[in-house]
Amino acid sequence: MKILPIKILDRTYQISCSNDEQEILKACVALVDSRMKNLKDTGKLKSTEKIAIMVALTLAKDFLNAGGTTMEENIKKIEEITLMVEKALEPQNNLF
Repeated sequence: MKILPIKILDRTYQISCSNDEQEILKACVALVDSRMKNLKDTGKLKSTEKIAIMVALTLAKDFLNAGGTTMEENIKKIEEITLMVEKALEPQNNLF
């Protein structure tokens, strides 16, 4: 496990990540950062929290529309991803 510094919307975070998941994490960070910057640049939303929620909902919609899978399979995938994100953010809990 390694702690990686990541930057999203000009804020730096420390994320715990296994060595074999570093590349996918970097790709995820780039996607989220890009979408958040694009949404912020539209000027419709000012709050970082609201921007993050809208991007999360858009990514979830894109994910659910992408594979031709059943709703049950989509729910299971979302639960797996949620657990992975919570595990990755676990070291952050000690910072606050």
